[in-house]
Amino acid sequence: MFTDIKTINSNNPKNKQVSFTNISAFNTVANIESNILLNKGITDIGGFVVPQAIMSNNKDESIERVFKSALYFLMTFASPIILLPLFNKKALKHFKITENFKNEEKKILEVSKKYLSKDGEYLKEGIKLKSQELFGNKNGFNSILERYGNDTEKLRKDLINAHTAIHFTDFLTTNLMVASIPWLGNILTQYRTKRSGYSGAYKIADEEFTKKAAQERDKTKKIRLAATAGLAILPSIILPPLIKKGMLYGPASKNKIYKWFNKHAENFDYKKAIYMSRLTALAMWITSDYLPYQLACRDKYEYKDTVIRGTSIGLVFWGGDLVLKKLFAKISDRLFKTNLMNKEKNRPYTISELKNYKNIDSLKNISENIMRRTQKASVGLYIFNLALIMATLGFGLPITLNKILKARIETDKKDNPKNNIDVNLSNKPSISDFLNKIK
Repeated sequence: MFTDIKTINSNNPKNKQVSFTNISAFNTVANIESNILLNKGITDIGGFVVPQAIMSNNKDESIERVFKSALYFLMTFASPIILLPLFNKKALKHFKITENFKNEEKKILEVSKKYLSKDGEYLKEGIKLKSQELFGNKNGFNSILERYGNDTEKLRKDLINAHTAIHFTDFLTTNLMVASIPWLGNILTQYRTKRSGYSGAYKIADEEFTKKAAQERDKTKKIRLAATAGLAILPSIILPPLIKKGMLYGPASKNKIYKWFNKHAENFDYKKAIYMSRLTALAMWITSDYLPYQLACRDKYEYKDTVIRGTSIGLVFWGGDLVLKKLFAKISDRLFKTNLMNKEKNRPYTISELKNYKNIDSLKNISENIMRRTQKASVGLYIFNLALIMATLGFGLPITLNKILKARIETDKKDNPKNNIDVNLSNKPSISDFLNKIK
């Protein structure tokens, strides 16, 4: 599969490059890596969901984890395919950028926010470049440019408004859907088992124990539900307006926040105007996944498990994977004479960049043999990285957490009679505890 290579020829010899076929592992992995939500979804399923379902303490916990993960994948990957084209169409039509959605004009949203952060002439340059990339010529968006005439600044402002509206709507809908997942998982388990409390403890402790363990958290359930909804809504009313102001006023503004968003606007681009960028997805993950999962915890045992599990997974996916990728790339370049590292930016090339290496000055003159070796290595290291994550977080972490859970519950069982177990579980000392110690 890795050796299925062809050379693409064009009228311009400089466009000749080595490319894996469309059905190859190289193109598949390149598409996965560049789509942050798909990448996370597959990493979750292959690296966390399947192994952690296998490593669950019982069948009920396993079913609950698979259910939650399936919802997450549908809401973060499948739903944008359906919803984003609708949001894009509505925004383009509302701001009168285009009303013709049968031709390629709708792809104007794929022009990077980088070109919206300066002036109309810079935007025009970006439009021409994107047209060349998408259609093979610079005139693909001429119909839109002609409609605006010389007023490219108005086009820039209209596109900024369209991007802001899309970002707000996508953030709001996706965040609210994802934030509901842990609560829906809890409802499913309670419906199936007719039990309350953390499903991971069901075989370790009896029904009375898990019921009492959940009583303290039940008192704050409405508050935690409201906090979940608030967290989910928060980024949609903060982030899109900040990006908008950064693009509009950043260069001339004295506000350091606006300047930062102006400088980094392209980091909030949507891939193919559909899939969130890494920074946007990180903001979504914190406010609709990481914190809401903690708020939805049914007792102190689940809370501790969720914090450790979520933090570990978050550190790996939102930075740890990049650290490992950089380390592996440097080792590969040194030992196998590959060209995985972008020395100018001190980071590894993405697989998509290696796929289109003739468009990158630092790579376009490298021999085909080295590029074949580099492209194969990029796929191999991606798979190795995922395998390492699966081994450590997919199996090692659950084994450790399961042992901690069993030990804590066994300790609480021994230290407290059944009729007083709730005292210890709430971690609140009582007068009777004090008197018993005196006796």
